Formats: sequence, structure tokens, C-alpha cells
Amino acid sequence: MAADIKLDKERSVIEFAGFSFLLIDALDSLDVENVQYHSAVIIEGNDTDFIRQIVRRIRGHNSPDIYLKPVFLLKGTNLVDPMVNKLIDGTLFSLDQIELIVPEVERILTKTQDLHFTNSISFEAQMIEKVICFMYTCEIRDLDPIPYIYSAVNFAYPILSVNFRQKDEHLTLDILEIAEQEGLFNSTYVDRIYLCPGCQSGHMSYREVCPKCGSSNSTTEDIIHHFPCAYVGPLSDFTNEIDDQLDCPKCNKRLRHIGVDYDKPSVLHECKACDHKFQDFNVKAKCLNCSQDNLVEQLKSREIRKYSLTKKGELAAINGFVSTSKDIEEIIGTVKFDTFVTMLKYEIERLKQTDGVSNICAIHLSNPSQIYSKMGSEVQKVLLKDLVKVIRSNIRTSDIISFQSSSTIILSMNEIPTRIAKRILSEIIEMLKRLIATTFKDIEVEFEYEVIKLDHKLSPQLHIQKLTKAFS
Repeated sequence: MAADIKLDKERSVIEFAGFSFLLIDALDSLDVENVQYHSAVIIEGNDTDFIRQIVRRIRGHNSPDIYLKPVFLLKGTNLVDPMVNKLIDGTLFSLDQIELIVPEVERILTKTQDLHFTNSISFEAQMIEKVICFMYTCEIRDLDPIPYIYSAVNFAYPILSVNFRQKDEHLTLDILEIAEQEGLFNSTYVDRIYLCPGCQSGHMSYREVCPKCGSSNSTTEDIIHHFPCAYVGPLSDFTNEIDDQLDCPKCNKRLRHIGVDYDKPSVLHECKACDHKFQDFNVKAKCLNCSQDNLVEQLKSREIRKYSLTKKGELAAINGFVSTSKDIEEIIGTVKFDTFVTMLKYEIERLKQTDGVSNICAIHLSNPSQIYSKMGSEVQKVLLKDLVKVIRSNIRTSDIISFQSSSTIILSMNEIPTRIAKRILSEIIEMLKRLIATTFKDIEVEFEYEVIKLDHKLSPQLHIQKLTKAFS
């Protein structure tokens, strides 16, 4: 070992070039919380199961101080687990090579410093934040599904799948769909899988079964069509006990040449459980996880897609991802953002026929990351509900409230002069400030707001862009 590499065997820590590397060589001795106090982790071992468990413990942890730490393998001989290979940052063949991984460690730690972490409102948002943060620090643009024998859905998205028990792994597909809907990913089609409708597992035993009793125990023989006399029957009708030749039981002629004397148009199956004879099997898929026996048409079809991080996704990693649209759409007193846009379209059309004045308004939290990072997810939901209650109590029941994001609230103020709408919104902002100051004494919130008069010459989308432009 090089002289400038210091190994503390008692603590299993290596010091080099101002970095500390936690050396892990035994599963029982691993205290995952200890990972956060070191620059990187080096796993020593040749057993795939041991390495897999160590990597899962680190990457599956909830703290970014742990799951984002650089991880390397020492003496990684022929490691063939594709999921582990996607979750490590490199391999060493001796500790003398530590100098070679220092630039990678420094790069990852520097990228991690760019990130601002929040307490996301929902579990789905937490998982999405974890994925995009890992991709950002590791400079990964694409989240590729890998065929994986240990996955309940037969494919794994390593940094996401590592957070789930096998029986819950189908949730990774739901989370990635949500992330794409939020604009954090683009995706392309890769494959299609079929899951058990009962437990969502993709581990199936496919069997051809009797349509009468469902048994897979059957025999099969060809059906013979004799051209000269048009007799059709199973192969056993044409066999005799004297030789292996075929004789027609109807006309007693010998069948010599297939395609000339006869053909085999189909097959006949006989169930050995109930003696039922049939030509077409039913195909069933028995789930190896929950034992539910399903007709193949009952299986749940899901797409496996490759996901690419968008610029919005990269910014969400840096600024902190708080919530999905699903989280904020569930708040009582609001409508879905898509619904708001549709209603705005109708209001614009109405204004073309009248001389009235209508407005749309926006209230924007300028420092959402600082606010949400100090709250738990339940407190965040309470805060958003309280904000809506204050706004709702100060506008008319006919006015509409929606969340464009967890930091921007959009509302309508129809049939009211724009100057009055601005005054009302200003008063609402002061009420919101007092609410937060009273409820959360250690949190300083910054609000921005905007009001614009509806113009029947502009589309709903252009109105929204104009309204929120100052907040971008």
C-alpha cells in the first residue's frame, strides 16, 4: 500500500488526499448511518449476495447524505448482477488504486452540493426526488430498465427499484408515469409486460389447460383427414396392431403419402383428468407469488419505458421537488389545473359576447424550498389547505382556485374590475403572511402576486404564461 494511504483497521477507514473512505467487508458490522460521515464507501468482497445487500442498504436509505455517497467495489471479480453494476461508481482491484477514483469522488460530492433537499409532500414525490437527485449527481441522462430476475415485474430501474420490497415493485411504474406527467422525464417505449391482477407480480407459469376442468394434464394426437373417403378422425383410429402403417377404418385403404392420400388438418387433445376431448386449449397464467390462476386476457398490461431527464427535471433536483399534481389536486376547495384551463377557455369565449371584465390572478411562494424543507409532509399539506381556506373565504363562491404547482396558486376573479381584483389579492397576501407568521414562527415566507385582465384575443395558455412569467 502506498505510504500516503492511511488505513485505520479498527475503524475500517482509509484516509487519502483529504478524503475518508469507509471500508466495508462484513454485513454484520455495517452501520449505514456511519456512511454519511465519510467521503465515499469501498465494499470489499467477492460474494454477490453480500455486495447486493450492502449496496441496497446504502442506495435504499432515505437520507441523501447516505444514498448519494460514491460507492466502489474492491476486488470485484466477475460481478454479474446488473442492478448492482448500475448502482456503484466504479471498481478497484487494490487499495493502491484509490488515487484513480479521487476525481470521481470529488465530482460527485461537488454535484451533491448543488442540490437543495426538501421534505416532499407525498411518498411518490419523495421517490421522484431521490431518482432525479441521483441521476443529477452521477450525470446520468437516461433511466434504463434492465431485465432482472430478482424483480417482481421482471425489469428494474435500479435507483428506484432498490427502495421497494419485491411485492411492491410494480409501484415503480406508477411513480415514473407520474414523473413524466410532471414534465421531469421524457420516455420511449421498450417492452410490454403482463402482471397478475391480484398482486401485480410478473412471475407467471403459463399453461395450456382443459377448457372444461382447467387441468393441464392432457394428451395430444393428430387428426387425420383421408382424402378418398373423406373420413376424419384421430390418429389412433388409423393405427393397427400388426404394423406401424395407417389404414382407414372406413374404407380399409392404406394411407401411404401425406398430402396425397391424407393430411393432418388439426390436433385433438384429451384431458386425463375429466376425459373431455377438445381441439383448443385455454391458456392460463398461474401467479408464482400469490397462486392466483388467471386467464391470459385477465392479466394487467403495463409498458416498460426508458426515461430521459428533462431540463425541468434537472432544475427540480437542484431546487428540491416538493409535490406532484396529484398531491395538490386533492386539496378541498380547488380544481385540477387542466379543469381550470378549460373553465378559463369558456370565460374567454363568454367575454367575446359581453362587455364585462374578468381577471386571473396568481399567488406565488418565492422561497418554497426554504419553507417546505423545514416541514414534514403532513404539515405541508396542512399549510396548503390553510392557504386555500384563507383565499376561498375572501373571494366569491363562483371564483375558481387551482394549483399550478406547490408554489403557485392560480385563481379567477370574474366580473370585477382589475383594480378591485388587485386590491383584494393584496389583502389576501397580507392575511396569508399573518397566518404563516402565527402558525410557523420560525419560517419567513415571501409572496409574489400578479393580476391580469382577460383578453378575448389570447388563448388560455398564453394568459397563464403571461400571468406567471414574472415568477419563472
